[in-house]
Amino acid sequence: MACSSLEDREMPNLNTLTQTFARAVLIIPGSLFLVYGAMCWYNPNMPAEYAGLWVAHQDGMAELAAMYGGLQLCLGSIIFLSGILKGYLRPGLWLTMMCLGGLAAGRASVAFGDFDLTIQAAKGATDVAMSSGFTAYTWYALIFESVFAVLAGVCLLDKSNAN
Repeated sequence: MACSSLEDREMPNLNTLTQTFARAVLIIPGSLFLVYGAMCWYNPNMPAEYAGLWVAHQDGMAELAAMYGGLQLCLGSIIFLSGILKGYLRPGLWLTMMCLGGLAAGRASVAFGDFDLTIQAAKGATDVAMSSGFTAYTWYALIFESVFAVLAGVCLLDKSNAN
């Protein structure tokens, strides 16, 4: 026979499909963290502008490069490699669920919280109100973090994801 028919082909088993999905749950956010971390390390002003932060000192730039650049680059590498390397699927899913879940919880607590959104400058001499509500940056980050934290948790419920 030159070509096999569709009936002759084996369907992938459920374990293969769930492991492939679990790997995608790691590879997608891992690659996004990798790219965003590298961009933030190269240009620490970028996350400052997106998040509405004002950097008043070189220490602030170093902090942005470290936290938005170095930490996200490292975290993205670990999550990405967990989706590729044998034996790291479940630990990567735990890391993704906990870290992205923590980010989402922190972001949501402010986005949906009832906070006094004024800041005091010059030791209380001046009150400054926030310039606007939350931007798309906050909402998209919250959706991304929440979705992948939940997906990682769902993947952990499947015991066959124990490569």
